[in-house]
Amino acid sequence: MTILTRLQAKGAVERRRQGRSFLWTPRSDEAGLAAMRMRRVLDGENDREAVLASFLTALTPGDERLLRDLLSQSGEREA
Repeated sequence: MTILTRLQAKGAVERRRQGRSFLWTPRSDEAGLAAMRMRRVLDGENDREAVLASFLTALTPGDERLLRDLLSQSGEREA
């Protein structure tokens, strides 16, 4: 129960009353949870630019292309 409560506080699971107990469900899939952890790390640092720059330099060329494609698609949707 302690673990579920901590996961709820982190936004990883949610609970709703079902009868006299609670039904616990994940708030996201594995990719969403990984993204949440990445955002939490980024939010915990003072120099976001340095963290992102360090992350980018560690990417493989294929991952870098994928990230560029995703950013491009994201920009197209916002326009």
